[in-house]
Amino acid sequence: MTYADRLDRLKAATSGAPELSIGTLTGDMMHQANDLQILENAGIHFLHLDVMDGTVWPKISVGSGFLAGLKTNLLKDVHLLTSHPQNHVADFASAGADIITVQIEHCDDVAATLTSIREAGCLASAGIYPTTPIEDLLPHLELCDVVFVLSIGPDTGKETFFDVVAERITQLRTAKPDLVLAIDGAVKKDNVGELATMKSDMIVTGSAVFDGGDVPANISLMQDSIAQANS
Repeated sequence: MTYADRLDRLKAATSGAPELSIGTLTGDMMHQANDLQILENAGIHFLHLDVMDGTVWPKISVGSGFLAGLKTNLLKDVHLLTSHPQNHVADFASAGADIITVQIEHCDDVAATLTSIREAGCLASAGIYPTTPIEDLLPHLELCDVVFVLSIGPDTGKETFFDVVAERITQLRTAKPDLVLAIDGAVKKDNVGELATMKSDMIVTGSAVFDGGDVPANISLMQDSIAQANS
């Protein structure tokens, strides 16, 4: 797909109520094809992939080779939670990423990194931690197709900042009305409806879907909560 093709698909998928972007790394790592099929059957448009190298967040997850091995028509939404994320853009673009999110806190040159994502044919996305001043992001909005508004950061522990998320969504809507906005962090079955009232375009989740219970039922429950919040 070209950059224009990806942008068209993004806009079509986010034209209504907030859409779930679901990570499958808390699912069955030995049977990812089954988990992907569940997402597709549920009408999900986005597959979220958190890439961690242990330098920013304590976890280590997966790399570009894992992404390249995933066979799916879902839009692949890659979040580089790494130090020096600009060093990984080319590999993930080649592996099939559709959206690449870089945390502005860890980029050596935010503008150059966002530009390189678009030049690779992917949709450029910037992530911002709740403790980072919004003023650090605003100068880069013209280079962003998507912004990830995080409710947690590597230094916030279990504390969430959903009040900050709501305020930032309002600020970003005013600054760039056509920007696609995503809420990321601590999304659960019992709060997704409330988060949907904040009027983002995407809501990222993973463990709430795959940690125990019936996965299709969990997705359906979250979709119903989002629909009710936007009715």
